[in-house]
Amino acid sequence: MNTTYLDVLVRRMIGFAGVLFILSLMIFVLARVVPGDPARIALGPSATQAQVEAMRQEMGLDQPVIVQYADYLTGALQGDFGRSLISGKPVMPEIMALLPATLELVLVTLLIMIAVSVPLGVVTARYRNTWIDNTGRFFSIVGVTMPSFLFAILLQLVAANFIADWPLLGRVSHTLDLPPGPTGLLLVDSLLHGRGDVFVSALKHILFPALALAMAGIGQVTRITRSAMIEHQRRDHVLTLKSFGVPDRVIIFRYLLKLSSIAPLTIMGLEFASLIGNAFVVELVFSWGGFASYGLEAILQKDLNAVMAVVLVSGFFFIVANLVIDVALLVIDPRLRFKEAR
Repeated sequence: MNTTYLDVLVRRMIGFAGVLFILSLMIFVLARVVPGDPARIALGPSATQAQVEAMRQEMGLDQPVIVQYADYLTGALQGDFGRSLISGKPVMPEIMALLPATLELVLVTLLIMIAVSVPLGVVTARYRNTWIDNTGRFFSIVGVTMPSFLFAILLQLVAANFIADWPLLGRVSHTLDLPPGPTGLLLVDSLLHGRGDVFVSALKHILFPALALAMAGIGQVTRITRSAMIEHQRRDHVLTLKSFGVPDRVIIFRYLLKLSSIAPLTIMGLEFASLIGNAFVVELVFSWGGFASYGLEAILQKDLNAVMAVVLVSGFFFIVANLVIDVALLVIDPRLRFKEAR
């Protein structure tokens, strides 16, 4: 059994390393084709041509493209993505300072998604073609089709008009002294340092952004869970259990839910990876100031070093999420373990 897991990990990691290599090559080529001179962007429009040429030499832009890519890849493997063309600071420390804010938002989003979508999918499948099912399907369709930024604005309007003193911007109240770490996740760090006031404030601040970001995933996972539950209800072993008089709640929670969790689990893994880079709209609405907002600002300002770093970091999280999902599916479904072992 352990050998199967190890083999899967080794094969997946080799494949994912190839994916990261191709991704780095693609984003490097795209950054070189985008109109605009990185040296000119770094120095500004008032710089002289001599200054621009000196900056090009300093940035290695006068070297052949293959040499430039080799230098870039070597630096990326060491965690060095160069300096931001706008701020002049190293890109990686800037990303590491902002990444915990987005990670915390995404993790809370996933918790809300699981807590709402899975029970809702089970209930709508259990009461198929009733008003409960129709209501659940209606809300799931609304969640999938309505943009997350619109949910964010609606939640802000609701809080501003009906919930007094509810925080609408930022991660925590500016009047509080933040704990010194170690994770950068305020909910975790506040508990580690026994700061209940910071925890309550951070929880209030993150609730609405996470809920707005979770709505699309809730709708999608609800629909997939419902479909999987209905499909497995028709299987012979489930019909046999029903014929022996096994209670419905036992069949649902002991057998059906486990069998039906494969597709939703895959979707949740992909949602986690995509939210890392796609949370910028909600972050802007709530002034969250995270990694996704940093990526959007880098794109708008043509900060090529920052853009390449953001894409690679997002790709890394996408790969890690897929790796975790692959292992989780092996644990849940013995058929996959048998297939991998052959």
